[in-house]
Order: sequence, then structure tokens, then C-alpha cells
Amino acid sequence: MYKRYHKKIYIPDNIKSQFNGFTDNLNTKKWLYSRHCLDNLKYRCYDIKEILSFIKGLILKSNNIFEVYADDKNKIEKLCYRVEYNNFDIILVINKDKKIVTLYTNTKNDEHITLNKNLYCRG
Repeated sequence: MYKRYHKKIYIPDNIKSQFNGFTDNLNTKKWLYSRHCLDNLKYRCYDIKEILSFIKGLILKSNNIFEVYADDKNKIEKLCYRVEYNNFDIILVINKDKKIVTLYTNTKNDEHITLNKNLYCRG
């Protein structure tokens, strides 16, 4: 079971300190897609081909991280990135092998006021 952290609630410094290295490591790998991701793309994205083409050339940036999944030793297992794209944002949930667990689009002005804070660890 992973511990979940969100930037609007709390992320420990010892996890934040891993963001740059984790992201740099991901940027050296090829993109992989989970079955869940591929099965749900048609329901979550309006132009799948265009979005996948964009992702193929995407360089991840650690300042786009908003959610973290860590193991019992606070080692990052998955990160969630929010990436600007045209008139909306792409949300990418990526594991340490650069496999996209899921992706979806979101409006740029979505402040996520429905965030369930009970799902996340607090400091």
C-alpha cells in the first residue's frame, strides 16, 4: 500500500528532494503505457493521436508534480504531473519505469475544489 501526498495538503521534504532525480531518470527512458491507460483513453481524451504524439516528445519537469505515491521508506513509486497543452492540461500518472498508469485531460482553471483530503497523508 502506498502513502499518498498532494501538494495542496503536504509533501515531506525527503520526498520533495527526490523530485528532480526521479524526473531526470524518467526523461532518460522510453514511454510505456499500461493497459488501463490505453483502455480508457477513448473516454478521457478528445484527440488521442494528437495527445500521444505530444507526449512522445514531452520532457517532464519536476515543477509539474502535484501528487506522489511513496512506499513505506518514502521512496517514490509513482508521480502525477500536470502538463500544459493547448486549451487544457494533461494529467499523467507515471510509475518509476515511465509507464503511464493513466492519463486524462483537465481544464486549465480547475482548482480541484472537490479534492478529498482524507485520501492523503498529512504532516
